[in-house]
Amino acid sequence: MITPIILLVITIFLFHRFRTRFSSSAAKNLPPGALGVPFIGQSLSLLGAMRTNTAEKWLQQRVDKYGPVSKMTLFGKPTVFVHGAAANKAVVFSGEEGTVSNRQIESLKMILGKRNLTELSGEDHKRVRGALVWFLRPQTLRSYVEKMDGEVRRHLNMYWHGNNKVTVSSQTNLFFSFFFSS
Repeated sequence: MITPIILLVITIFLFHRFRTRFSSSAAKNLPPGALGVPFIGQSLSLLGAMRTNTAEKWLQQRVDKYGPVSKMTLFGKPTVFVHGAAANKAVVFSGEEGTVSNRQIESLKMILGKRNLTELSGEDHKRVRGALVWFLRPQTLRSYVEKMDGEVRRHLNMYWHGNNKVTVSSQTNLFFSFFFSS
């Protein structure tokens, strides 16, 4: 007697669960597309395409299959993929004090960090951008190249002069000399 009651309760629960799940997704008016495996989604296939330098082909196949607007899961987050002219309308949101700003999706914030240049606005953006422009101006880059040239020459004279073989430890010394020299 208990088994049929348990089966009835489970059946009602599953019916209710599926009915609310499908009706809520239809009410949200979600774009076409598959979210893929939970948490992983399409992250691995996109990273594989990027690694083999076929990301454009991967994205075009997605557009051909689902259209210019589709849903997917990237880096554990449900994401809407927007391609072409539709992306221009979807990306621009109103920012602080009526300005226009570009807000990044959470998965991109996880990669770039919450305080990346595209997320900054106003005085913070001007200050960081000014520092980057100063850091990357031709005179500054020239001085970095001069320092690197001197360091490479010093390294070649110190570790390679008269040697016919290259060892990994000397390459490691060169790497750390570049990044930790003043």
